[in-house]
Amino acid sequence: MPDSALTPEDATLVHDFVDIPPGLAIDRTDVQRARLAQAAGGRFRKVAPGLYEIITHAPDNPTA
Repeated sequence: MPDSALTPEDATLVHDFVDIPPGLAIDRTDVQRARLAQAAGGRFRKVAPGLYEIITHAPDNPTA
């Protein structure tokens, strides 16, 4: 599901809590991970479709 198919609220949530590298599309699983990260107070990094890493520290550059 491309980013444009998400609600604006979902897209904002994903962008706030899931690091997605260029070339990977946002999907519904990203929204689930973002909600989990928001509830737990963490972040995820999408490595590949369906594959995520848990980020346990604050990013060095939050705008990256």
